[in-house]
Amino acid sequence: MIEQDPGMGYDTGIIMFGLKKNKLVADKSAISKALSRRLEPAGVFPSKEEAVSVLSQRPCRVYLGIDPTGPDIHLGHTIPLLFLKELWQLGHQPIILIGNFTAQVGDPTGKSTARPPLSASQVAQNSRTYTRQMSKILPKDAFKVQYNNDWLGKLKFGRILELASQVTVQQMIQRDMFQERIKREEPIGLHEFLYPLMQGYDSVAMEIDGEVGGSDQIFNMLVGRTLEKKLLNKEKFVFATQLLANAEGRKMSKSEGDIITVDDEPREIRRKVLAMDDGLIKKVFELCTEKPTEWIEANQNKDRREWKEELADELVRMYHGEKAVSLSRSAKEVAGGGKNLAELLSGNLSISRSEAKRLIEQSAVEINGQTAKDWNYQTKLGDKIQVGKGRFIEIK
Repeated sequence: MIEQDPGMGYDTGIIMFGLKKNKLVADKSAISKALSRRLEPAGVFPSKEEAVSVLSQRPCRVYLGIDPTGPDIHLGHTIPLLFLKELWQLGHQPIILIGNFTAQVGDPTGKSTARPPLSASQVAQNSRTYTRQMSKILPKDAFKVQYNNDWLGKLKFGRILELASQVTVQQMIQRDMFQERIKREEPIGLHEFLYPLMQGYDSVAMEIDGEVGGSDQIFNMLVGRTLEKKLLNKEKFVFATQLLANAEGRKMSKSEGDIITVDDEPREIRRKVLAMDDGLIKKVFELCTEKPTEWIEANQNKDRREWKEELADELVRMYHGEKAVSLSRSAKEVAGGGKNLAELLSGNLSISRSEAKRLIEQSAVEINGQTAKDWNYQTKLGDKIQVGKGRFIEIK
């Protein structure tokens, strides 16, 4: 029987980066601290106490699975990556598993409809820069990379049936997103039932000690724990990280255009941070940076603009280095003037003239501190233009 999650419903070739051996820190307090900051309060299975006991006694191999359904590592990915970094610093071995097989199937978690399948070439293209991007968070000498096509692509049907016999239809159908589709009389693909088995088999194939993933992945990760126990008689720890969401529960997303990727240009990172919900800033500091908790608590009541500027500084520093911080604080400089405002915005923000006019009509544009009223305003040298909360243009 699969251990039940609290109502929430992850991924070969091997690349070695000259792995650096750390001295194991057999300090339970340090392990406990690492299991507290980025994880859900009840996000360690079978228990935090058991995990602390084992992690303080011997080196363990803990993996993060990422399906390359898009080309970028984003802010949400950095949460489990920073957790793995903490474990590595305490002497454990992070594994990054690129789901080049599972990405072609699609994880049904949180999806209201089945996701269109990706081709092998699309998956390969998306994953091409993953290791470079991840090394901005987790040092290159800290992790191994594996690809799950190496074993899932070779499974015979008999083995698949054996795996399927470990999970019941009732267990699968209880998942919230499947219940929602049943109510709407929308189809559920059989392959979507098989996804948790594939992710679970990753744990068996690697004979892993632990897996980390977002709290929306608890069901899938527990399938792996069950399979590893039944097939290998080996215990596997599950670590569920918190998700980035504001007070209303809305997550940052690609569709909303507010998700920050580690390859975003420094100014773009700052623009997105300045446009971020005020209520998210402390959480991003806690989950997505290495700023000490004591510093975050001491600074959380700062002026909101200053608080966001400091978060932007930290993210730019992490992804692009110290020199990029000052660059990100400067406005985008545009040569010359004499263009009307809508034309200037269209040419420099990569938007249409009609979109530029709409921004002006919605009072989302300021010129030299005053709300712009006329889209036909003729720009001049020295004008400082602000669009929304975080885009700035200065005419030189």
